[in-house]
Amino acid sequence: MLSEPATTRNSAPEDGVAHHLLGRTTAHRWWRPLVELALLPVLVVAFSLLLFGAASGLAVAFGAGIGPDQNFADPLWEFGFGFAAIAILLPAIALTVRWAGKRRLGTVSSVAGRLRRRWLLECLGWALLGIGLAIGVDLVRGVPWDAAAWPGWPTFLTVLAVALALVPFQAAAEEYLCRGWLVQTLAAWTRTPWPGIVLSSVVFAGLHDYTEPWVLGEMFLFAMAMCWLTIRTGGLEAAIALHVVNNVVLIVLEATQGIPALDQSGGGYTLWDVLPVAVTTLLYAWWIDRRARRLGLAATTR
Repeated sequence: MLSEPATTRNSAPEDGVAHHLLGRTTAHRWWRPLVELALLPVLVVAFSLLLFGAASGLAVAFGAGIGPDQNFADPLWEFGFGFAAIAILLPAIALTVRWAGKRRLGTVSSVAGRLRRRWLLECLGWALLGIGLAIGVDLVRGVPWDAAAWPGWPTFLTVLAVALALVPFQAAAEEYLCRGWLVQTLAAWTRTPWPGIVLSSVVFAGLHDYTEPWVLGEMFLFAMAMCWLTIRTGGLEAAIALHVVNNVVLIVLEATQGIPALDQSGGGYTLWDVLPVAVTTLLYAWWIDRRARRLGLAATTR
């Protein structure tokens, strides 16, 4: 049986269980996934209201203020709040799986019942290499960069600090939602991960407000590949690593041109704009799967 730290008492999965089936503990009943699906949105709304109230109070205290459209007057505050608003998914998911699923958040993290930190750090290194190569291809292609748009060191360093403080939690929250909790919740009914993989990949693409078909296709590919990699490696670490590195690097690059906008629609993207990242995603998934096999990383509970 899985060790006690991974789950609540009397709700542990048996040995040899894959990541997508960790929601089928001894406490599983057919109705529990329904309760989880209903409870999570309620918690997200509650936490969002609390976050907005706290952020609004701080903004007023620091002289930023709230505009008539209920957005922050200072774009830096709007930028930070946008990532914090996604990061609150983490406590919402943690409470959902504990209260309704009778298990701990660690069962969403990996088959070890926790995030495997050494494996996460290795994946971060490979992700940095892969995204770095993709960015290099874009630079060779001549991605436009306007030196006159440089916002100055104070603004750039502030954006960098906000990104380093919040983006890892934002990216991890999306992974826990789409590659972890949602796949596990649906697989508790279906036993096969594929309905959850497809639906969660659609949800992931929909969470972002891109409208260009090529970008939506690249995001769907990313989501499918990370779901596959999560099951193959038995945890979310590889997906979190690539997601965090991708977001942080892109934000840092955008910050050289000013405060990054949260609105992701528009842009006129073509196939060649998304191809470097798409190829990087596939190569990363292939290589990380090979690394996991060579290291003997557990893909099922022990």
